[in-house]
Amino acid sequence: MEYVKFIKPVIDLKLTGIQIKTLRKQNGFTVRDIQDIFGFEYPQAVYSWEQGKNVPTIDNLLVLSKLFGVGIEEIVATRNVEVEVRCTADIAKKICSKKCESCKYMLTA
Repeated sequence: MEYVKFIKPVIDLKLTGIQIKTLRKQNGFTVRDIQDIFGFEYPQAVYSWEQGKNVPTIDNLLVLSKLFGVGIEEIVATRNVEVEVRCTADIAKKICSKKCESCKYMLTA
């Protein structure tokens, strides 16, 4: 069975937490402000985001994006991880390039 390497982006929890904390401070919000805006009873959710233990839901990311005046991609930090994927004709058409010389499915065109 043949495999192809694929670079998969994943969320970097720690760096995303740092981004949230930095943007919160740059925009003059306290943890209590964020807690109140989201209607959280306790600030633990905000602290867990900032410590990189959890990532906000997509809905919450949209709110943070609006509050901080930035796109979600400026809040969520990613890193790349190399994974091996079982190579099939469908996958080869979608992710392989001409550099993938060993792939029996690779088109020569």
